[in-house]
Amino acid sequence: MKYYSLLFISSIILFGCKQEQKVQDPELADILKRNTIVIKGSDTELPMVKDLANLFRKDNSQITIDISGGGSSVGIEALINNETDIANSSREIKASEIARAKLNGVNPTPIMFSVDALAIITNSKLGIDSLSTEHLMQIFSGEITNWKSVGGPDLPIVIYGRDSLSGTYSYLKDKFIRAPYSANMKQLHGNAEIVAAVQKDIAGVGYAGAGFLMDENGKPNGSIWAMPIYLKGSRAYSPYEISAVKKGDYVLTRPLYQYINGKPRTQIFDFIMTELTLRGQELIKTHGYFPINDYQTEINKLNGL
Repeated sequence: MKYYSLLFISSIILFGCKQEQKVQDPELADILKRNTIVIKGSDTELPMVKDLANLFRKDNSQITIDISGGGSSVGIEALINNETDIANSSREIKASEIARAKLNGVNPTPIMFSVDALAIITNSKLGIDSLSTEHLMQIFSGEITNWKSVGGPDLPIVIYGRDSLSGTYSYLKDKFIRAPYSANMKQLHGNAEIVAAVQKDIAGVGYAGAGFLMDENGKPNGSIWAMPIYLKGSRAYSPYEISAVKKGDYVLTRPLYQYINGKPRTQIFDFIMTELTLRGQELIKTHGYFPINDYQTEINKLNGL
C-alpha cells in the first residue's frame, strides 16, 4: 500500500514539473502572448474600448483582451517600455516620448479611431449660457476667480480637473489655456468624478468627454450643463451639435488615438479594423463619441490600416 502511495505522489510531482516546464517553454509563452491583447491608458476611452473589445470577441472568442485605464500618459509609458500592445490616448504623443520609445526599439504608430467633443461642464443651476475661449483660458488659469466676471452670480469659481497623467488635462492646457492651471484646481482621478463633483457644486466648473454626459442611447442625460463655446466674433456651439463637431465649428473637438508599436501582428490589426468598421463606428456613437472623418481615415491608411 505504501508503495502505491509513494508511486502516486511521485507521479504528481513529475506531472507538476512537466507542467511548469511547459509554461516556461518559450514557444508556448509566445503562443499565449499572440492570443492576448493588452490595452492600457486613457480613462476617457476606457468604457468605449471595453465595448469594442466585446464586439471583437464575438468573432474571436479565442483571444483574451486585457484592458486597463490610468490615463493617457500611463498607456504611452507602457508602450515605451514594451508593456502593452495598444496605448489608448486622448492626446497626441509628445516628441520626447517618441524619442524615448525609439531608444527602447519601439516605433509608436498612431491610429485615430474616434472623435471626441470635450465638454466644459457647469452646474445646471449656475445660469451662464455660454463662454468664450478667452473666458476658458482666464478661468482655468485662475485669472478670473468669480462667476460675476463672466455674467454669472457672485460666487467664487471652483475648478475641477484631472491629474497630469490625463490626456484631457494636457489637451486642454496645451491647446487652449496655454498657461499653467490655477493652483486652486481640485485634481480628481476621472471624468465621472469630475461630473459628480460639478453636479453637487453650483460654483463648480470642470471638463469631461461629451460621452460621459450621455445616456445608454447616446443622448444627453440632462443632469449637467455642457457649456456652448464661442470664438470672439462668432456664435456659440454646443458639444451636442453633431454637425458643428464634425466641421470643427465646436472648437474643443479632438481625435482619440491608439498607439501601437510599428506594424501590428495579426490579432491587433484585426482588433483595430473591427473598431474602424461600420459596426465599430456605430458602437462608438452609442457612447456619445463620433466616427472618424475622411481625412482621419486617409491618415490611418498611410499608417498601414
